[in-house]
Amino acid sequence: MTQAVQRRCEQELGFSTPLEFLYQFEYREPYKDIGTEHELCSVFAGTYEGSPIVNSNEIKSWRWVSPESVNSELKKQPHTFTPWFKLEWHRLLQDFSEVLLKAGTRT
Repeated sequence: MTQAVQRRCEQELGFSTPLEFLYQFEYREPYKDIGTEHELCSVFAGTYEGSPIVNSNEIKSWRWVSPESVNSELKKQPHTFTPWFKLEWHRLLQDFSEVLLKAGTRT
């Protein structure tokens, strides 16, 4: 799994960096009247000091965001986040706050 995540990082963001597996979770969430998302997701963390070279065929837009900014945006505009992200953000804050703080130091 780690090799596949590393490969996707290179293909989508244009860089390679050591990644740490944090945890895995499964969710099932209804989506409008279309159906249900049911996925098994793995969460990895890493740091990178350079600027990504984003593959626009894979990623429409991106930005660096601090954990504080995510908290603020979740309160103001929860509809702009995916269901799985909203479900897992609390766990990331509770169990992996040191990882988020390290990532959030980017300017």
